[in-house]
Amino acid sequence: MPFLFTNVLFLSALAGLGIPIALHLLLKRKSQRLRFSTVRFFARQDEQASSKRKLRNLLLLLLRLLLFALLVFAFARPYLPFSTAAGNRQQRQLILVLDQSASLQATDSGGVRWARAQKSARDLLATLKSDDRAALVTCGTRAAIASGFAPPAVVLRKLADLTPGTGVGDLGEGLREAARLVTLGDPKLETSIAVISDLQRAGSQNLAAAPLPPNVDVKVVPVGDLATPNVAVVELNLEPANDTLPHATLANYGDEGLAALNTEFLVDAQPVVSRPILLGVGGTTNLDLTVPPLKPGWHDAELRLHPKDGFALDDSRFATFLVPEPIPVLLVEGRKGSRSFQGQTFFLGAALDPASGTTNPPSPRFALRKVGPEELSAALVPRTGIPRPEVVILPAQKQLPADTFPALLHFVKTGGGLLLFAGDEINPSRYNSDFADLSPVVLRAVESADPDSPWRIGEHDRESAFFSAFRKPNSGNLALPAFTRRFSVAPADKDKGMIWARFDDSIPLLVGGVTGSGRVLWANTSADTAWNEWPKHKTFVPWLHNAVQFLAARADAEPLRMGSDFAAGTDQEMELGPTARKAALRVRGPGGTETNLVADDTGRLDLNLTKPGLYSVRDAAGKELRRFAVNVPASESDLAALRSADFQQQVVRAPDTGPDTLAAGLFGPVRNQKEFWRVLLLAAFVLLFVETIFSNRSHA
Repeated sequence: MPFLFTNVLFLSALAGLGIPIALHLLLKRKSQRLRFSTVRFFARQDEQASSKRKLRNLLLLLLRLLLFALLVFAFARPYLPFSTAAGNRQQRQLILVLDQSASLQATDSGGVRWARAQKSARDLLATLKSDDRAALVTCGTRAAIASGFAPPAVVLRKLADLTPGTGVGDLGEGLREAARLVTLGDPKLETSIAVISDLQRAGSQNLAAAPLPPNVDVKVVPVGDLATPNVAVVELNLEPANDTLPHATLANYGDEGLAALNTEFLVDAQPVVSRPILLGVGGTTNLDLTVPPLKPGWHDAELRLHPKDGFALDDSRFATFLVPEPIPVLLVEGRKGSRSFQGQTFFLGAALDPASGTTNPPSPRFALRKVGPEELSAALVPRTGIPRPEVVILPAQKQLPADTFPALLHFVKTGGGLLLFAGDEINPSRYNSDFADLSPVVLRAVESADPDSPWRIGEHDRESAFFSAFRKPNSGNLALPAFTRRFSVAPADKDKGMIWARFDDSIPLLVGGVTGSGRVLWANTSADTAWNEWPKHKTFVPWLHNAVQFLAARADAEPLRMGSDFAAGTDQEMELGPTARKAALRVRGPGGTETNLVADDTGRLDLNLTKPGLYSVRDAAGKELRRFAVNVPASESDLAALRSADFQQQVVRAPDTGPDTLAAGLFGPVRNQKEFWRVLLLAAFVLLFVETIFSNRSHA
């Protein structure tokens, strides 16, 4: 087989061989005639020296010509192409980029996608010989090199141990890892990349961020249909908001409408409601849900679709929620023997627990307990089975036992909340003396409004917790309630207090103060309708709820609070708080599996969430600290895929960094050929050394 040359134009430099020949002829030493008396003693010696000198010069010329020719041939890079005959085959290195996202668990017309992906990978490895090399990149939530370059049998064993993931796959990251492997491989070998994937659009959005070398072949092996029908539960939200009820969101990614899709809502694994719904082509719908009355504590919820379709992972969605312990509230009722609707606390009790006495009431936000004035001090002491109150609501009382005031002061200083109302029963001077350490105001005299011009609520702080329910338009008109009596007041000397609301003539209506770790709120009106008609207006209930929650330091209290919802296939950090610092914990997952973990010194827990379902975190004593849900990412539910040609078009090639310079062209790697320039260059250096020595001796 004849030699071939990479840089054929360099051979034109052989014409330069004539330069040393011309110099040799031009610089040839000429004989000079000298006259001597006799030359018989010099004739033979001169002939021998001249012959030797001519021979040395000729050899030196040949060395220089050969040196020049070797350099020219080395820069021209002669090579012999590899023969395709058996025993002289070009080695290959193959990089498999295997999609491991959740959508590979789907079933379509070709069967289970993951089984097809594994078979395609095995078939590609079977085309390699034992002296070839293969590498494997898995492309799940995080792209990772499962195996560097190794014999195909090694990669085949790695492949058998893999299972499909439950998260989102990013093929762009997979190609980036493959490009990194190319730089680590042998540049002389024929390198190719094979992408085995369902080519889901959600996982093919970042291909441009992974440029590949221009000389690496990319093969795409699709393992899924271009369009696969799928119905999914993409959201389950049980936390009521101002404009949104508890609901589930369902989406139809198919090309056919569903006239009767059966849904089932379960709470704590018990069916609550089952109903069929209508779902149009490519549409979404919200399914309103009702959470039944539940005890305080953590609870599970799940929405299921029946029957399951080809992608079962998103036919169920999980959620957890916490029904908080109700706020213990102590109501002090001073009117003994009166009918319930005539009591001082009648409107307070009706506002805080309107469902009391009804059949199957919802979980109350407040746990009410009524006591008389003489029982107040004893009721502030916690007893077995009776929790310590967090808030005390004290309507106007004619007189309280002497031991009540130190007990109330201790209660507030240790974090309790106190709501005080005015009324006819209050004697200003006695009140100012008894409540000197608690009240944010000093009472003066009772004032009465003109019957034709009652006072109204005027200026109030809408950003405060008390009025948070009225921030949105049409959420209630606070200017409607009429007030007929009140106290003229002055701020307490010890604490100016914070005025949260005023009457329309600027006299304080609501004044707050802080004592120790607790809070006090004073209302310049009665708790019943003796001095006002506010309890009969709809704005009274949300105001009272907000006020009690503020005093209990639970300003964000809700009927239920959703637990964390994490995406499957991800690593997450969960903050458990200072009480869990370095604590040994157990995480119970789907199917009853348990994992022992230890929180760090800040109370943070690192979680590896690989399976959708419901999880619970418990301490060493078995007490449940937190509950959370793990669901398949909603983006995985849309199984629409790219065509292979479209995928190839989105693959970006890195700029060609070929031999732009002589040195780069000379030393750059070339595949599929056996090169000789290194041998020629080495021979030229040897000849240069010999020529230097021979030239010096010739001149000597």
